[in-house]
Amino acid sequence: MPSVTDVSKTAEPAQNENRDISSTITWSAPEYHYYEKTADWYWALGIIAAALLVVAYISGNILFGFIVVIGGFAFGVFAARAPRMIEVTISGQGVQINNRLFPYETLQSFWIFYRPGDIKEVSFRSQKIVMTHIKVPLGNQDPNTVRKLLLEFLPEKPQKELLIDTITRVLRF
Repeated sequence: MPSVTDVSKTAEPAQNENRDISSTITWSAPEYHYYEKTADWYWALGIIAAALLVVAYISGNILFGFIVVIGGFAFGVFAARAPRMIEVTISGQGVQINNRLFPYETLQSFWIFYRPGDIKEVSFRSQKIVMTHIKVPLGNQDPNTVRKLLLEFLPEKPQKELLIDTITRVLRF
C-alpha cells in the first residue's frame, strides 16, 4: 500500500516536466536602441536646463535648482554613452540576460513589440513589484522564432507601450 507521500508525487506532475529543455535561443544585442546625438540635441538640453534654473531662481527653490543641474549633467553623460552588448538566452530554465536568470515562475507573460525600422523587442511582465516589465532587445533575432519558443513556457498577453518608452523614442534619447 503506497504512503501518502508516494501518491502525491505521482498524482501531481512536476511543474517543469513538460518543458523541452533542449530548445534554446541565444543572441547578442545592444542593451538599448542608440540614437546618435547632434550638437543641436545637446543645445536643446542646455536650453531646457537653463530655463528650469531660471524657474528655480524665481521661485527661490535652491533644491530644485540643484536637482536641475545634476539631472541635466546626468542626462548629457548618459545620452553620450554607447550601449553595451548583452547576451540573451531563452531556454527551458527561463530568460537569461548576461549572468542574470529570470525563471519562468517569476514571469507572468510576454509580448513582442515589432515595427520594422523602429522597435524590435520582447517585453516580459514580471511578478515583482518594483520591476514589473523587463524589456529585451531582439537585435538580429527573428521575432517569430522567439515567440514560438516562449509560447511553450509563458502566455502571450498584449501590452501597451509604456509612456516613458514612447517619450524616450520621440526625444531620441
